[in-house]
Amino acid sequence: MNDSELERYSRQLLVPGFELEGQERLGAASVLIVGCGGLGALAAQYLAAAGVGRLVLVDADRIESSNLPRQIAYTEADVGRFKAEVLAQRLHQMNGAVDVQCHPVFFDETSGADLLAAVDVVVDGTDNHAARLLIDRLTADRGLPWFMGAAVQMAGQNIAFTGSRKEGCYHCFAPQQVGSDAASCGTLGILGPVVATVALRQVLDVLGALTDVAKVPWGMLRQYDFRADTTASLPLPKQAGCVVCDADLKPRLQ
Repeated sequence: MNDSELERYSRQLLVPGFELEGQERLGAASVLIVGCGGLGALAAQYLAAAGVGRLVLVDADRIESSNLPRQIAYTEADVGRFKAEVLAQRLHQMNGAVDVQCHPVFFDETSGADLLAAVDVVVDGTDNHAARLLIDRLTADRGLPWFMGAAVQMAGQNIAFTGSRKEGCYHCFAPQQVGSDAASCGTLGILGPVVATVALRQVLDVLGALTDVAKVPWGMLRQYDFRADTTASLPLPKQAGCVVCDADLKPRLQ
């Protein structure tokens, strides 16, 4: 690291267990963020600021005025533009040393295979169950960890999945599409700080996974009720016979 980088990251270099080795690990890491809305945009900003070497952004959506109260990377002037493109510009302005790649496309079977080819971890910034099922399956095939987050109204949840899925997977937790994805924050509502809190939990988990600065609660469902100010944590219900994480049915690639 040069003198400029040492000065820039000086405060986090002082954190016990992080230090210079942690910063170097971040600089060598590559993170894919699927979805650049309330979760993904905030997570991307903190990861860029921390010095993650490469960020890959994917989101086919354009910015709408209803996004602005919680997706604070965007401004009124950005309405109508692709989220991934605008966010990439913001991240370049924040930290020019970070390699930021943006893809204003849908994350699907085809694009997902290419996007996952050279990343270390995946952050879920989506807002629907079907997308998370796809992330779970594709990352399991490649032995990649991923970090799920969800928020609606005044509640949120996180789960961190290992690449091996030895603790279980998202398919164990929610194996099928239940109800309609329309029953999301678009119809039920959301407060911006709720999304932010969930996103920051994802970022802390990613930093812990990449640098070992903190213990990651792999396979633990963490639920937050901000209206009642309560939290709960419980292990995933690992399901025997799961087509994604049962080693007897689907051999791992790692």
